[in-house]
Amino acid sequence: MSHKQYQTKQPLYQVLSLDVVLGSIAVGIFAVKLLAVKPNPAWFFILAGAVWVVYTLDHLLDGLKHKDKSHIYRHRFHYKHRKSIISAMLAVSLFTIGLAFTFLDRNILVWGIYLSLFVMGYFALHYLSGKRNKSYFQKELIIAAVYIGGIFLAPLAWYGGLPDNDLLMIIAILFLLVWIESITISYYDYDLDRADKLDSFTIAYGKKGSRTFVIILLSSIIILLVFWLLAGQDGLIRVAVWIELVMGTLLLILLLYPNYFGRYGVFRWIGEGVFLLPAFIIII
Repeated sequence: MSHKQYQTKQPLYQVLSLDVVLGSIAVGIFAVKLLAVKPNPAWFFILAGAVWVVYTLDHLLDGLKHKDKSHIYRHRFHYKHRKSIISAMLAVSLFTIGLAFTFLDRNILVWGIYLSLFVMGYFALHYLSGKRNKSYFQKELIIAAVYIGGIFLAPLAWYGGLPDNDLLMIIAILFLLVWIESITISYYDYDLDRADKLDSFTIAYGKKGSRTFVIILLSSIIILLVFWLLAGQDGLIRVAVWIELVMGTLLLILLLYPNYFGRYGVFRWIGEGVFLLPAFIIII
């Protein structure tokens, strides 16, 4: 893609990160089922609102940075409709905060505030410092940490202690899959990110190096999960391992056939759709 080319129109649900919100709810279902805790139903609305606000703020800041000259359609859309989006974001933020202070326990609120401060600090460092951060890989790593940390914060608090090794391994692999998916998207968006001078793992380490790294990491995860299944896991852990194995395999296929999945933005549908699969844990 030439730097003079601009990304074409995307589905509205992708532009507004609604696919990411649905994925977070699916992973939330996975978290509470995995830890065998009973969540307050309001928590799912709080989770959805928080995820949408964070992702929308990220796209809005990028849109404000490049205005209507951004090569990325989502950023141009957020700039064009900035007034409506800011109003909606403030309304959702207030609604989410109100729900959180009404329905969540004090210790969850405290850790939620810490996580919010961390996110705001990241945005301030990333967008307001005026200097390009040379540790580009941290963007995708921070996305994964905030995503998994935000989703598992309340379920772990309800769990009331440190999970056993099997559960910790499932959570750790899920974190790696989120990180890998973020890098995979940056791989496909390489030309757009470079045109807008955005930071990403792939921009820092190149398309070839990034693809090789992720393929090796994903292959290692898949081999580990296969051996885990062969070791005779059963019940909830077995279902969780199967889900992560399918997720990892789909992400690996995206990287093995970039020319095919790069057409018409198919990679984005599959990449985000992968995180709907954890909801299948409810089958047992």
